[in-house]
Amino acid sequence: MLITDTRVGRNTKALVAGVSERVSRHPDAMASVISAVNSISEELSSIVESAAEDEVAITTKEEKLAELMQMNQGLLQCMGVSHRSIETVLQTTLKYNLVSKLTGAGGGGCVLTLIPTRILLCLASF
Repeated sequence: MLITDTRVGRNTKALVAGVSERVSRHPDAMASVISAVNSISEELSSIVESAAEDEVAITTKEEKLAELMQMNQGLLQCMGVSHRSIETVLQTTLKYNLVSKLTGAGGGGCVLTLIPTRILLCLASF
């Protein structure tokens, strides 16, 4: 993982209030979004904890992680917790076929980028 600090401060209290307002305005839709975020978190945890014996298993695991990270980021955007600085990092990493997502409450702060093992091995060989 690569961690990028957007150097944008955030107001967690305001972000939580914003999500709460969306829940009030759209209770059924937001319940589905929050449920999906929880399901993704559980699946991510399961994948991270599972063993990968060979390169194929590692690649498969990383592909699943990337897909779940993209899905999670989309849901966080729906919740209104992304930020222009986060979106800039996402667009930049996407140019290199890398997947990123915000961390914490969002609204700035840091972004996680999944760096596939194949890239790390190439970098290590230099």
